[in-house]
Amino acid sequence: RWTQEVDKMVVIISCHHFPDDERIYHKQIKSLLKDGHRILYYTRSNSSLNLSDGLITHKNFSIKLSINVFIDKVLQSIKSIGDINQVQIHEVELLPIIKKTKSISPKVLTIYDVHENMEALYRTFSNRVRILKELSIKVRNYNENKYLKYVDQIILANPPMGLKTYKDRSTTIIENFPEIKHLTPLEQIKKRKGNQILYHGHIGPERGLKELVYAMRQVIEKVPSAYLSIVGTFRTNNFENNIRNLIEELDLQRSIMIVKQVPHSQIWEIINKHRVGVIPFRRTPLTEENTPTKLFEMMICGLELVVSKLPPAQSFLSNSVHWCDPDDINSISESLISALNVKGNLSNIHENQRLIIEKYNWEKKEKDYLTLFKY
Repeated sequence: RWTQEVDKMVVIISCHHFPDDERIYHKQIKSLLKDGHRILYYTRSNSSLNLSDGLITHKNFSIKLSINVFIDKVLQSIKSIGDINQVQIHEVELLPIIKKTKSISPKVLTIYDVHENMEALYRTFSNRVRILKELSIKVRNYNENKYLKYVDQIILANPPMGLKTYKDRSTTIIENFPEIKHLTPLEQIKKRKGNQILYHGHIGPERGLKELVYAMRQVIEKVPSAYLSIVGTFRTNNFENNIRNLIEELDLQRSIMIVKQVPHSQIWEIINKHRVGVIPFRRTPLTEENTPTKLFEMMICGLELVVSKLPPAQSFLSNSVHWCDPDDINSISESLISALNVKGNLSNIHENQRLIIEKYNWEKKEKDYLTLFKY
């Protein structure tokens, strides 16, 4: 129930993510709840989930609402609430809420969580000619910059490899590291016997899936029992058709299985059914900037890793993975064969899990995140 008689609280707003998003809900919101914060959580999605429970009050609006109407409804609701300590938004489109909130309550702490490098996204996915693409980026940055003076803290989900947009702003890096509870025991890892390979996440040309399928034809020549699971959602129907046709053309139906995206809570069981994890990203502006969350998920579950040699992954790992050259089918296949042939030697897995335990876990980042809300 929405009420005007509440203690000071945190307002969390998202217009493009599902209510139970791994980063927003399962990590950030649950950490705030554990720390005793009261939360008003606004989402815009086609989900029927209602996450209201105890200290959290959740209101989901239909995805059919325009962003502007959603913003108006959220602002109306916020105005009817008592004192608010902090407002955190998760999309650039919601920056007008930050400005309006500051005009109403200047002392409210405002936080802008930047999930991805938007410039890199534009450069990777826009079909415009280069000059128009760069012009659209400048316009987008200009519009964003108009609102940044109302933002007190910016959260970045990735170390800023080449990003200069926020260089003069107060920023905190909060990566999507997994929780320690997902650590797979070494005794369980030792029992893995098959040659199962896993790719999970977004499925698009920039992720190197076409090259991966071609590489699998070479892999099964050396390791006939090798089997690839591709788990996730295709970015376009056209690319899905291309990949399915390619699998059939190469006669790999018995060696490759495509599985639809599953709720994130179920991904851990799937990862643990495989022995090798592969991240065969192509070299694009996006993949040269953003760190794949799946990297740490596969590390904590103790998979041998085959990863494209790109700056984000290289900033976290050195010799405990089987590196492959981006866009290179032969390199991908050779690294996969090398990973599959590692049997009985857990040195890579031991090192990767050590890094997770000592550095790359949510419990370490949770402290940095909660610090933003203590003032």
